[in-house]
Amino acid sequence: MNLGDLRDQDVPVRFLRRLIEAHRVPNALLFWGPSGVGKELAARAFAKDLLCPGHEDEKSPFAIAARKVDHGNHPDLRVLGPVKKSRIIDVDAIESIIEMASLRPTEAKWRVFILREAERMRGPAQNHLLKTLEEPLGRSVFILITEHPHFLLPTIRSRCQRVRFGRLRPVTVADVIVRERNTPREQAEAVAAVAQGQMTRAFDLVDTDKREIVLDLVERIAAGEEPIALAEEFAAYVAAQRAAIESQLKAAPADPDGDLSREARESLKEEQAAAVDAQARRDILDLLYLIETWYRDVMVFGATGDASLVLNRDRIDRVRAAGGTGLAEKLEAVEKARLYLERFITEDRVFRDLFFALAG
Repeated sequence: MNLGDLRDQDVPVRFLRRLIEAHRVPNALLFWGPSGVGKELAARAFAKDLLCPGHEDEKSPFAIAARKVDHGNHPDLRVLGPVKKSRIIDVDAIESIIEMASLRPTEAKWRVFILREAERMRGPAQNHLLKTLEEPLGRSVFILITEHPHFLLPTIRSRCQRVRFGRLRPVTVADVIVRERNTPREQAEAVAAVAQGQMTRAFDLVDTDKREIVLDLVERIAAGEEPIALAEEFAAYVAAQRAAIESQLKAAPADPDGDLSREARESLKEEQAAAVDAQARRDILDLLYLIETWYRDVMVFGATGDASLVLNRDRIDRVRAAGGTGLAEKLEAVEKARLYLERFITEDRVFRDLFFALAG
């Protein structure tokens, strides 16, 4: 992936290219915007242009180095994200990259550090990074990626060059779905409308049955089924999804050659546990988003009668027939569920309270 391959991000791409061309690359950049719109792809592509100038020419001496970046094994590029079940970036992780930043680059003229989900840095970790941003160490570039920049310290944000990424156009999302998943155009356009410009969400809607599960549940809630039973069914679905993720990870051998140390194996297990928890949490948030879009559509259509404003356009007949009262309160209940999950309140309790509110 190169910067030129990014879709619907012309402004940030032009800006990043100008930084390199003008030799005015800052010590820290903050890539922010919705999830699934290409922020991490842009960070890796920018790192490639910085570490491997002229790499697009196959005869360039940097062509091999560019392939290292693509494969994630370039010695001057480090990608860091939340680990362990707590899903945080701790002080130790920040210290490890600061130590690397103090050393001279191995192959390139720069070292690049990409921090995914940068908002997951806790206070001490952010303060530790801040000291380095205030007093840059050599030719090092830190790229912080986040969907929630307000969770970062104001002093960190002030020391980063901000690069904003917007949502993808529905036609772009639909085009990619058709190309990558061989999905019929009509279905791809329906998914693109619900995905709201987020490519990862669009792929997930195509590849899973989440949307069908949610639409079935909201219909059964409206029909008066027992909310506790529906909450338990929802929790069982979430548990099954988590088990499937765990099975998929376990199917891939962690140490096929048996040459990892015990410490490295333990670290790998922690990373896998973190990956399972992260994906499971994303799955829950996606399900909540789908519930939210349904009640949002019912409320918007009821107020305007305009089908073009509906996200679930391929379900417009069901939206038209839904009606109902207390829609604003139901949307508020979904938002509360998100907040409670972020505070690590027990999932079963969150689901129970949510379904009681939706049945009200």
